[in-house]
Amino acid sequence: MPISLKRPACALAAAMLCAAAFAQQPAPADKARKLRESIQSRTQGKVPVDAIATTPIPGIYQVASDGEVFYTDETGRYSFVSASLIDMETQKDLTAPVIEKLHAVDFKSLPLQYAVKEVHGKGTRRIAVFEDPNCPICRVFTKFLDQVDDVTIYRFMYPVIDPKSEGLARIAWCSKDRAAAWKDIMNGARPQGSDTCDTSGLTATLALGEKHRIQNTPTVILASGKRLVGATPPEQFLQELEAGGR
Repeated sequence: MPISLKRPACALAAAMLCAAAFAQQPAPADKARKLRESIQSRTQGKVPVDAIATTPIPGIYQVASDGEVFYTDETGRYSFVSASLIDMETQKDLTAPVIEKLHAVDFKSLPLQYAVKEVHGKGTRRIAVFEDPNCPICRVFTKFLDQVDDVTIYRFMYPVIDPKSEGLARIAWCSKDRAAAWKDIMNGARPQGSDTCDTSGLTATLALGEKHRIQNTPTVILASGKRLVGATPPEQFLQELEAGGR
């Protein structure tokens, strides 16, 4: 997948402020020419080069590209884009696999007894989902999961988006049919009911999320341990499920 240089405005603003603080000098003409040729050759001309400047770090250059800024080594092959190290020749993010490994969760360590279990078909693929009923993406995602076959889903009630979510999670947890109650709530129902039961399982789930730094919903943990956060496109999710769900 091609690497994009586009970043959120806040990140761009920070980069611009940082760049201004450097008070860089234009790179020597010969060096700038070679770097421009290298970058354009390695990216098949997809990354325009508007200006090249020196930085306080020997061998590292600042490149202005279509209103954005990134940093590259003196060969023009390896660049830092949005805090990621990019191989400009192969268009691979070399930082992503490291982050993926750091964020991995041992599926066998999950307290699945606190999750709502749902089996589709043979259920040979397995995932755990941390979801909040007041998370709009979660509500869309849960309807998508309803259509996925051959998967066992462990749904963890993870009420962290809105203060009202905790009350809904407690009602579902204390329901006689916990799975049905949670499914209705995730589909938009806002029932009234008792929440006076032992909710230590919810407390344990929140502690688990804090331990693994689960800060967004939905967060999916595949059987392989890989973590998927937020709105993963359906086709990509199915590919990830097939690769890491068994």
